Amino acid sequence: MTPIPLTLQTLYQDLLQAHLDRAPEEMTGSPHLRKSGGKSFWYVTVRAPGGAHRQHFIGPDNKDTRARIEHWNAARNDARAFRANASEKAAALRAARLPALDMTTGKVLRAFAQAGAFRLGGVLVGTHAFRLYDLELGARISSGATAITADIDLASFEKLSLAVDDHAEPQLPEVLHSLGMSPIGSLDAKKPTRWRMADSDFVVDFLAPSFDEREGPQKLEALGVWAQGLHFLNFLIRDPISAVALYREGVLVQIPRPERYAIHKLIVAARRRGPGKAKTEKDIEQARALITALAEMRAHELAAVYEEASQQGDAWRKAIEESLKRAPDIRELIESAI
Repeated sequence: MTPIPLTLQTLYQDLLQAHLDRAPEEMTGSPHLRKSGGKSFWYVTVRAPGGAHRQHFIGPDNKDTRARIEHWNAARNDARAFRANASEKAAALRAARLPALDMTTGKVLRAFAQAGAFRLGGVLVGTHAFRLYDLELGARISSGATAITADIDLASFEKLSLAVDDHAEPQLPEVLHSLGMSPIGSLDAKKPTRWRMADSDFVVDFLAPSFDEREGPQKLEALGVWAQGLHFLNFLIRDPISAVALYREGVLVQIPRPERYAIHKLIVAARRRGPGKAKTEKDIEQARALITALAEMRAHELAAVYEEASQQGDAWRKAIEESLKRAPDIRELIESAI
């Protein structure tokens, strides 16, 4: 683990803040609160294509969303000035050889962000999220095979997707088709959860937490796509954080908190069966890299999330214990944080 110079950490935080402070260019009204299902959410009126107006979901009513709205009200960013400023910062970070997106991944994530996928609750998971923890934690963590992938994994809660009362524009299937991607055949052809780039191994997987035994497809209404249900995923994507992926002026995404990602990888590693077992070592290596950094920098957060997972039930404890038996050094790191 090699620390990233403070100047580069500060540059990244400035880039992230610039993206967070940027108000929607089409915003025409003041942000306001709406209640749904006993919770409060922030919306703003925006001008949709054709001149119509609709309610645009901003986020849940919490301190981060309120802080973002305060910045929007203080200054409506000029789009040209924002792009020039953000592009310069992103270029400097790429020049320092910090993890950046390849062209295909960058185009897809940028298109998702422009359509509103991350604003509407989408969370980037998997190795592309792992690569962003270098900048989040201020240390070079991702390297070698642990940071290589040809897939994008995007997850969201089905209930949140229903509750936000807003939708991606255009819907993600339209975005995917425009990028030359098509659904991959599944058991239910009408509910595709995987999309592949033509003549390529590049794949996008849509995922959602499952709370039933079958782990069947679920509709993410806000995004307009079907997602594969998975157990334990709710733990991973709860309370995500914002991050900027390095492509052009940067792409504002959401990723899991690093401590949740690390513990989730221990669970996933123990659950892989058949062909999936080939990825077990990669899961363990990613968990090891993050837990090494977190035990040093964020021991309290790591310990709290480990305890949270351990209290979820026998299946959770068994999975974590199985992985820790494979990697006793990780157990020592976690115990040092508790």
